[in-house]
Formats: sequence, C-alpha cells, structure tokens
Amino acid sequence: MAPGEGGRTVLKRSAILLVAGVLVSCPAWAAKKGAAKFKSAEVRHFTSGEGVELSPEFPDFLYAQMKKEMQKTGLFEQIIGEDEAVEAADAERSLIVSGNVLEYKKGSVAKEVLIGFGAGRRSLKTHISVLRRSNKEALVDKDMTVKAPSTRKENLLANFLARRSPVKSRKRWRPASPRPEPASAVTS
Repeated sequence: MAPGEGGRTVLKRSAILLVAGVLVSCPAWAAKKGAAKFKSAEVRHFTSGEGVELSPEFPDFLYAQMKKEMQKTGLFEQIIGEDEAVEAADAERSLIVSGNVLEYKKGSVAKEVLIGFGAGRRSLKTHISVLRRSNKEALVDKDMTVKAPSTRKENLLANFLARRSPVKSRKRWRPASPRPEPASAVTS
C-alpha cells in the first residue's frame, strides 16, 4: 500500500457508510413527515366585527389564502370548502377552521414616514378557532394581530395572517386529549 492510500480508503468507506445511512433513513423520515394527521379541514369565511371596514373582496382573498397555506402543511388529507359534507366515520379526524376580524386599522403614511418605528402601519386583529368536527372541542382559540406597511394593499395582511396562522403549526395547539402518564420504572 502506498503512503496516503490508507487515509483515502477510510475516507471512502466513511462516505459510503454516511450515504447508506442517509438512504436508509430517508424513507422512514418521508413517511413520518408526509403522513396527514387529519382527514379533512373545513375552512370557513372569516366574519367581520361591527365597524370593521375592509374591501368586499378581502374575505374571499383571506379564505383562499388560508386554504392554500393549510394545504402546504401536509397535516390534512384534504381541505374542503365551507359547509361541505364529511362522513360520520371521518368526523373525529376532521376540523373546522373559522375566524372573526375584530379590528382593522388602515394606517397612516404620514405617521409611518415621520415617526417610524412601526407607527402608522396597517393592522388586522383577528380571532381564530379550530374545532374538532365530531364534538366541537376547541384545539385552537387565539387572537392574532398582523401588521403591514400602510403603503401596501390590505391583501398583504391576509397573506401575513395565513402564513402565521396557528393552524399551520400543530405545536401551537392545545392537546386534543389528555396525554398518558409515563410508565413508572419497575423496581425489584
């Protein structure tokens, strides 16, 4: 064996083992990551509170954005429209997502330019609820506020809300059922 070849052989073997390990673990990781947690999610149009002045197309745009962002999560086998029927057997694994726009501030370009530091920005305050279809158990019940520059259209607020929605991350949900207690160690 020539000098330096032993190091190359070890490096080649290490690289082959690393690639083999990645290839073996990828199918298990993909299956775990790609598995939908819920059969379906029904997205409903957000209602507007009293005195909230948004453009007439805003609720439809927010509805479409919520459906689009929820589809990206992979948590749901299908995203269904408002008032679509779900089989009784699938009701336990189905959710209803609804919300209410509580407050909308148009913002002020003058304040944004003169004061800065977030003053004068558009803001949208909403309340989002995620309920289990079968028993109406609340999994998410949260107020959210999103802000955008006052020079941008209000549809940007819908984009921000859909992207930051607690519906996208199950980590933000309350547990659907009590978690089992860890098994205590058996001593002999």
